[in-house]
Amino acid sequence: MESYVYGFEIQLRMFLSRANLTILSVLARPFDFNNLNLKTRMAFAKAIEPQEPSFDVPLFNITAKAGETAILPCSVQQLGKHWVAWLDPREKVLTARDQRIISDARISVERPFKDDWNLYIREVEHSDAGKYMCQINTHPVKIKYVMLYVHEPPRIIEESSTSKKTAKEGDTVQLFCNATGIPEPTVTWYRRRSDINHPAKEVVGQNGEVLIIYNISRYCEDLYECVAVNGIQPAASKEIKVVVEFSPEIYLVPKRISQAIGKETILDCRITANPHIYSAWVRHEQEIENNYKYQIELYTEDNKNTITLSLRIKMIGHDDFGKYICRASNKLGKDEELVILSELVVRTEAPSTTADTFIQPTTRHNYIDPHDSSWKGGHEDQYFPPWSHGYQNSPETYGRNNDRTQETGTQNGSIIPTKNVIHVLFLSTIIWLCYSF
Repeated sequence: MESYVYGFEIQLRMFLSRANLTILSVLARPFDFNNLNLKTRMAFAKAIEPQEPSFDVPLFNITAKAGETAILPCSVQQLGKHWVAWLDPREKVLTARDQRIISDARISVERPFKDDWNLYIREVEHSDAGKYMCQINTHPVKIKYVMLYVHEPPRIIEESSTSKKTAKEGDTVQLFCNATGIPEPTVTWYRRRSDINHPAKEVVGQNGEVLIIYNISRYCEDLYECVAVNGIQPAASKEIKVVVEFSPEIYLVPKRISQAIGKETILDCRITANPHIYSAWVRHEQEIENNYKYQIELYTEDNKNTITLSLRIKMIGHDDFGKYICRASNKLGKDEELVILSELVVRTEAPSTTADTFIQPTTRHNYIDPHDSSWKGGHEDQYFPPWSHGYQNSPETYGRNNDRTQETGTQNGSIIPTKNVIHVLFLSTIIWLCYSF
């Protein structure tokens, strides 16, 4: 059957990838359609028939951070009279065309361009993760899958984590830091030392949610911190206070002290314990209290487990000499140390004379013969008798009390004159006799 078309013009625009044929315009003139070859007739029929809608990309993966807005893209070409719907991972319809049909106000369809049908999920949660479907109501239905991954920053669960740990010295201690997040976080333990001689923060133990301290001692008492990291900011951290209890230990240095009557003294008692329950100075089994005689003061040190209990004793008398006990105790034990206060005897020297007078041989002076070659001399403490031509009229060198024994022996504390001394005495006697007559 022959068909003829007269008096009209048809404008066609299309792209045929298989046939590599582009029809820009066709001017209709009388022609026989059946005279066209088969390939041309098929291309012409396909050009004038309605086009099926299609997706740009069949599958897409989206990663979002919890609390932010997740954008699921869907772009449809040649939609025509069809419409687009979004379904969640449980195949529940969320939107139809550009209308939201559920009550969740976080969800909406945004169309920045004509072919876009993007699904917005605001304040996205981990429960929103899964495979979403962008559907076109063709027959059969065309579907584009969008996989949504929701990452959560680390979070430490307070209810199942340790906040403070108190243990006895020698115990085994376990600290717990229960962290969650997507992906699963890594937990690192740190010790935050209060000692200025050590770094402010150092890594301890192994990575994990549990830190074990075996045979804990008082030197392990500190502030510990667990930090959870999974690559999603911010990291999570928690501080855990570790307290170690132990019985008192007392240090007294010195353990014997002397002081003169009428003076005052201070006895210091250094006590290390945790907790500090009882500490006191005791005398004659009676606890000493503040009064006119005694004054007790308490000093704390950099190490909070150590205190100094100071006892000041005023106007010391004979009754104050004796034993004093420093005593401390807590629920784990007790300790005490003893210090003895004794009298300090002050010895005074006899005053020296500086008068230019003759000193009897019984006094403790060394009489030096300046003509004696055995005496080396040259010392500032040498003494010359007033009748000797070697006498030096100097208060610093004359009349000093000297214990040196040069060519002199002692017996019962008195000086035994030697031949040089006898010679001097003899000369002095002759001179005296001459002046007398």
